Amino acid sequence: MSPVYTIHQIRLNSVVPAVTESNANNNWIQRQFSRLTKNWRFRIKNEGRAKPPDWFLDKFAAQTFTDPEEPLYQAQRSKLLCGMKLAFDPTLPTHYNWLAVVSLAILYNVVFVIGRAVFWELDNLTSVWFVLDYLCDFVYLVDTVIHIHEGYLEQGLMVKDAKMLRHHYLKSSSWKYDLLSLIPTDIAYYWWPPGSCDHMHLPCPVIVRLNRLLRLPRMWEWFDRTETATSYPNAFRICKVVMAILVLIHWNACLYFAISYAIGFGTDNWVYNLTGSRNGSLTHQYIYSFYWSTLTLTTIGETPQPEKDAEYLFVVADFLAGVLIFATIVGNIGSMISNMNVARVEFQNKMDGVKQYMAFRKVSGELEARVIRWFAYTWAQSGALDEENVLSSLPDKLKAEIAIRVHLDTLREVRIFQDCEPGLLEALVLKLKLQVFSPGDYICRKGDVGKEMYIVKRGRLQVVADDGKTVLATLSAGSVFGEVSVLEIAGNRTGNRRTANVRALGYSDLFCLAKRDLWEALGDYPDARNTLTERGCQLLRKDGLLDEALFESAQTTQQSIEETVHKLETTVEMLNNRLQGLLADVGEEQAEMKQRMNNIEVRMLEDEVDELPSDDDVTSSDASELKSEIAKDLASGYSEAPMTSVNDSSLVASQSMPLRERGHSFCVLRTTALLHAPPEPRSKSLRIKRIQNESSE
Repeated sequence: MSPVYTIHQIRLNSVVPAVTESNANNNWIQRQFSRLTKNWRFRIKNEGRAKPPDWFLDKFAAQTFTDPEEPLYQAQRSKLLCGMKLAFDPTLPTHYNWLAVVSLAILYNVVFVIGRAVFWELDNLTSVWFVLDYLCDFVYLVDTVIHIHEGYLEQGLMVKDAKMLRHHYLKSSSWKYDLLSLIPTDIAYYWWPPGSCDHMHLPCPVIVRLNRLLRLPRMWEWFDRTETATSYPNAFRICKVVMAILVLIHWNACLYFAISYAIGFGTDNWVYNLTGSRNGSLTHQYIYSFYWSTLTLTTIGETPQPEKDAEYLFVVADFLAGVLIFATIVGNIGSMISNMNVARVEFQNKMDGVKQYMAFRKVSGELEARVIRWFAYTWAQSGALDEENVLSSLPDKLKAEIAIRVHLDTLREVRIFQDCEPGLLEALVLKLKLQVFSPGDYICRKGDVGKEMYIVKRGRLQVVADDGKTVLATLSAGSVFGEVSVLEIAGNRTGNRRTANVRALGYSDLFCLAKRDLWEALGDYPDARNTLTERGCQLLRKDGLLDEALFESAQTTQQSIEETVHKLETTVEMLNNRLQGLLADVGEEQAEMKQRMNNIEVRMLEDEVDELPSDDDVTSSDASELKSEIAKDLASGYSEAPMTSVNDSSLVASQSMPLRERGHSFCVLRTTALLHAPPEPRSKSLRIKRIQNESSE
């Protein structure tokens, strides 16, 4: 082999791997770029691979809400805007993203309108500022249209009728600020052109755009929504406060530079000095002003001594503002930082209390180490969150959905939950209690009284024999045990005792369901109860612990008892209805009897009045006085008129005279006037003689 061929072969062998490696790198870059573009395209168009349907989640999740078909809650298309629907739901993520864009435009005006009005060299970039200014104005204009047609809740539903939305917008105070922020004050550029300011002429014409700052409430709205939606609200609050501090320092720096211009640059040691190339640069002007503003507002450094009255007044005002504003800001930041660690502090206090108790009671070191390890595991897994207290403010429906979503992988593996109704799953999920077991802990022992059943959420458990060494089975996430003891199956030879020893192999998280809670939930779902009972019977038959004869007898007895109870309930309901009817009839008859008695009494009183003497021996005046006295006594002895009457005469009498009191006899009227009067003889002749004797006397 020639040396030339050998050298050429070596060169080829060295070049080919380099080319191959270069092609591989290029292919990898192309694959990554194509993957990135696909992801962005899917994000923008809301497209992508369709997720396979999750039957378990679809079965127990809430149904998708559809808007009512009433015109008030349906968005109408606008003819002026090419068929666009003029209704915007403020709860959608797109609206939140739009508020973020509006907030950026507002922040641009907050920072640069003041800065460009004072630092003239900053305002010299006329073309760049024109583009940014009118881009922000366009954002303001679009935001006004969106703000006018933002939906609002009425009777719990989102109103989307454009006319109603405009009316609601005009009733609020927001339209005033939106209108003032859209006034085209840039018209002043025609008489006051940009770029005409320098160190001899301030402020710059951009100061006419100060009305753009009136859109600040929209930025506060975005801050509030972000603080509500983010999972780190305290960190966001700190960032918001830091931004507010920087804006305040920026505004104060601009004010200091403007006052220096008003007093005169370089007239004394307090104002800014423009002499020198370094001091004349924009960078040094702004940095020095920002530094002076920071020292003054925070009151943590020495600043040049004022020399004029205006300078003293400005520094005093800055000191007061710094003390008030920064004291409030620092206090808020301190509370935010403390709130960020409040969970850790509470958990640490609990653990310290347990450790102090164990030290006081002289607990062994091994047990103390196990307790500390349990605390460490609990904090690492859940952050020591008390789920019941955290979710206590939510309704049961939302709590159940959250629990299903959080523990979806575990609940999906549980067989009894796959076949049960959604209502039963919600009831059971709300009653589950999470318990954490350390390695080697026995969850239950053979022969113990069973009061709860367990569902494995995380970890591995071992079913061991009585010797504690022989492993009979291993349980993992989704396994259920202990249900036989809480079902109270008739014919179970062990009663409600545990039939196996279950031990935690490592740290294990288990859902515990109490016996009372289980039966309370199964009371309204007999099919699920029968399914769970049948599964328990299968487990007992497998181990030969079920007495079939006793079980069948109990089933028959239970069915007969249920039928008897059902019949009794039907009979009681029927008797109750009949009793209600009889009581109603008795009430009507009693009212009718009282009416008849009142009518009889009225007739007897009328007869007694008619029997009064009418002979010549008795004067007509005496008779009339006697009748009036009797009528007066009758009026004082009755308290209420009867409801109905039998004939017309009794009706007239009942309307003219009140009823007598209950408990009195028919003949003797127990009134105040008649109690003191002498008894009247019953015979007509005797009454006439008595009246004659009284008249002769």
